[in-house]
Amino acid sequence: MCLTREKLWPKVPDMRCLNQQIHLKLHLKSGIIYMIPANPLKHTPPELPGDSPPIYRKGNIRMKRSFVIFGTVLIFVFTAAQGFAAMPSITPVIQKAMTSLKVTKADPNFLILTNATAVMTDGKSSLPILEQVQETTGAMVGKGNLLFFQRVQNAPLRIMLFKRSDRNAVIISADQSKWAVDTLDFALKTVSDPNFWKDAKDKYAAGKDLFTLATLGNAWAEGAPYDFLKSAELHNHICPGLTSGYLMAHFILEHYPLEKGQRYTIISSPVWCKEDALQVVMDQTPGKRGLVVKPLSKEQKEKISIPNPAGMVLIWDKKQKTGKGVALSFDFNTLKGLYPEDTPKAASILYTAPYLSSPDKFVSASKEFNLDETMFNAICEAGSNPWEVAGLTTP
Repeated sequence: MCLTREKLWPKVPDMRCLNQQIHLKLHLKSGIIYMIPANPLKHTPPELPGDSPPIYRKGNIRMKRSFVIFGTVLIFVFTAAQGFAAMPSITPVIQKAMTSLKVTKADPNFLILTNATAVMTDGKSSLPILEQVQETTGAMVGKGNLLFFQRVQNAPLRIMLFKRSDRNAVIISADQSKWAVDTLDFALKTVSDPNFWKDAKDKYAAGKDLFTLATLGNAWAEGAPYDFLKSAELHNHICPGLTSGYLMAHFILEHYPLEKGQRYTIISSPVWCKEDALQVVMDQTPGKRGLVVKPLSKEQKEKISIPNPAGMVLIWDKKQKTGKGVALSFDFNTLKGLYPEDTPKAASILYTAPYLSSPDKFVSASKEFNLDETMFNAICEAGSNPWEVAGLTTP
């Protein structure tokens, strides 16, 4: 096979075929391979970016065709090796997990829980892997048996198959260029045992995500409301703090519905896990200025005059420039009284799930106050203590 001189080197008049002796040069900066004639004294190669003027000796620069072939083979092997590092198909792993759990495709009594929508695998989106999982299991968001949880993009991919009836789980994790599989149960006896959690993250490939998978899986199995599960997806686990935010959100929506022209502004102060549930259930976010986050010092918390302070909701009419503020309290003693004192956080949802529709049992409006524009702005602005502005602190 012949290559034209235009393809090889425009300034070389007689380079017609590969059987002529040539010099193979790989320019490391640009990644371009150049074919250089065996007699550079007659044909000076084009200068490459960053190259120093080449010095050639006629006797030691000749390369036979074998060197060209060898170089080509090296390039091929290097390129092919990149493909060998890719993750193998997950379909047979999922099929084996389904057999182990004794579940069938489209069975609504088993759950797929994954962070595939958030993380990258092999430097690429994990969505094609998720597609394989959905095709194999039949799990769908619309059926309520496909849930996600948030993680940073470079976190390992996790996929859990979880059976409602016996709480058995198979967790599949991306581990280098292979799939690591954990098989365990998340029944009450297991997740309530403090000894299980002592070394769990080191014992299993799923690591610290075991807490996430156990809490979301059990919440789903207990029939937790979908908006609660969505809150847990953002928070990436379930704990008493997230539960308090969910209950507060529904307390506000039930007791303080908006009228025409009004909007909510949530004052998150003090700050804890509750904010993630308030964002999901009420669609109030910092980016839309519906959630103002204001941490307090220990001394500032101690001076708040209402019991169990959990934040405020401001109901504001921008056109009328009037509104109402409500200082909220949350009773953690009542919430934590639902389960034994030494219960690990991962097991708390098994005791609190039946009460997610009863916000009044835990949340109360400790104080209502009228708002004008000056007070509204003062509560929301940076640097202010909202409890002081509202007159709800002790000297």
